[in-house]
Amino acid sequence: MNSRPSQSSRLPAVLRSSSASARAGRSVDQALLGSVGIVAILAQASEVGVIYGGHQVFEGLTFEVRDDERVALVGGNGAGKSTLLRLLTGEVQPTTGSIARQRGLRTGYLPQQPMFTPGHTVRDVVALASGDAAALDERLHELERRMGEDLSDAELEAVLVEHAELIERADAVSGMPVGARVEQTLSALGLPDDRWDLSIETLSGGEKRIVGLAQCLLEEPDLLLLDEPDNHLDANAKTWLESYLAGRKGGTVIISHDRYFIDRVATSIVELEDGRVSKYAGNYSRFTTQKRERLERDAQLYELHQRELKKLKASAEQLTQWARQNHKFAARAGNRWRILEIEREKLAEKPVPVIDRRRIDVEFSADRGSSLVLEMKALSKSYGDREILRPFDFELTHGERVGIVGDNGAGKTTLFRLVLGDEPATTGRVRIGPSIVTGYYAQEQETLEPTRTPLELVRSARAMTEQSAIGFLVGLLFTREDALTQVGKLSGGERSRLQIALLILRGANFLLLDEPTNNLDLPSIEELEAALLDFGGTILTISHDRYFLDRICNRIIELDGGLVREYPGNFTYYDTHRGRGAVLTHQPVTGQRQKKR
Repeated sequence: MNSRPSQSSRLPAVLRSSSASARAGRSVDQALLGSVGIVAILAQASEVGVIYGGHQVFEGLTFEVRDDERVALVGGNGAGKSTLLRLLTGEVQPTTGSIARQRGLRTGYLPQQPMFTPGHTVRDVVALASGDAAALDERLHELERRMGEDLSDAELEAVLVEHAELIERADAVSGMPVGARVEQTLSALGLPDDRWDLSIETLSGGEKRIVGLAQCLLEEPDLLLLDEPDNHLDANAKTWLESYLAGRKGGTVIISHDRYFIDRVATSIVELEDGRVSKYAGNYSRFTTQKRERLERDAQLYELHQRELKKLKASAEQLTQWARQNHKFAARAGNRWRILEIEREKLAEKPVPVIDRRRIDVEFSADRGSSLVLEMKALSKSYGDREILRPFDFELTHGERVGIVGDNGAGKTTLFRLVLGDEPATTGRVRIGPSIVTGYYAQEQETLEPTRTPLELVRSARAMTEQSAIGFLVGLLFTREDALTQVGKLSGGERSRLQIALLILRGANFLLLDEPTNNLDLPSIEELEAALLDFGGTILTISHDRYFLDRICNRIIELDGGLVREYPGNFTYYDTHRGRGAVLTHQPVTGQRQKKR
């Protein structure tokens, strides 16, 4: 297919123009979706309601997706983000309202757990998504033959529309064979080439998600629906995906907990909250500003309405008093009471604006401890001939917030285990400062005993009554039933919140956080960030959440092929100066940190 010239040359200019015009105003499954200017509406939800098991997920949801926008869906866990994607695919039907789609709309969908037919290699699975080049070429010839036939206006329009679509698909892959595109995409997404010829069922869950994402991208659909596509991607793969999505043609709807990713990709934000939808222009950073401004305006209007209601009520009561003495005031009093009731009903239909919705009630407090929190001298780690960390010196002082970054397998978790004493160093030593109380947040949550309950763990961390312990857990969004459930039966998000609870109770002044934002929804992540920014102690954190690292950290340590590099700033500073940080080494003569550029 790489030798075939662009198919658009096969149509006379007038037909190419007609074909483009036809594409701009295609009809849809349930309703006619035209264009806004030259921008086509791909899908439109109208007054959609969804009920699952008696629970109202959505009510009166109305919004549209255009072919020139990249929409990020945000909201708390359980808000219905994944359900909304499935509504757009047609997998889920609305209980009320309707979803209209452009006729002939090609949709690509990445669910959280993609399913594959066993027995095929990774390479074959992804190649199938690219379509059969020969079949594409054959169909183009067939459509061009039909253009010479005596067709009705409607039939000709349908032929022109399909022809224009196929030309776009053909031109998109022109110059690169399908196999090369498959390899390029898998490589860019970070799947090692030694996995490409394995049977799909032998891959891990994370690897299958990468394959599913590659499939969706190579399908080149009109509407791309991605449920957490950045999960399991390393930093380079995320950067590539951000660039790809920003440059692709067609509409895109994304669910992601990575605010940095959303900032770089999204052109609009759709927030799902309390079963309602609100749409904001711009990326995530603009959304947070716009939302706060809107809530503040809503709160001011609400207070104004409340004052007006009080005035109306006072006026109605005064007229009622006068009516007892003079009946000619009775009609005016009755009218005033009716107006008051109407205004109350109007106000009752609107939700009470809440500016600060605190998802989890987190407040870290601890004694200051010593100025020197952590010291590493000539520290190194190897497994056989494989060198994970070359000898280096490092100090962490009170109040610093340091982020550790690096590719998967670079040694980030190993470094944590060295600090905690769970892993012996090959050379050198680690020293924790006096009066330092360490609190460890484990990514795999292995610090939690699966057979014990949150109530038991909280009371073992600090002496308190059962009532006080349950009250404390309620502040972190646990119900009484949750408090009495074995840890092994809790969700990932619930276990994350429990780890946070135990760190608070133990009074740690040095927090080691291994992927603390995993399993938390965006509102809870932001609440955690606010608490960490107020925390008076010291933080050492591993995180793939670049937005989190930007907000929390004032120093970045990069692990790269055994080297340890230091960057005096947050993630944005690191990203700008990547690969040019000071290399930390060990200087045996002075025992002090030596930096090389």
